[in-house]
Amino acid sequence: MLRFLPLLLLSGCIIKYSPKPSDTNFDSDKRDWVKVYEQEIRIAIENDDREGWYFFWQEYLLEKARINQ
Repeated sequence: MLRFLPLLLLSGCIIKYSPKPSDTNFDSDKRDWVKVYEQEIRIAIENDDREGWYFFWQEYLLEKARINQ
């Protein structure tokens, strides 16, 4: 039984489908960056990450200013 263990472990990681970059269609215009930055700010506050909060707060303000133009 132990002699089949390596065969079992090696055959369990076979990838049958190889995704391509064209499979993921990302449209940055449809992304709501304000919500993304709000979520990241919440996470930074929960983890007491001042640098993360500072970074995402600046990005949040820039995005709000861009939208209000």
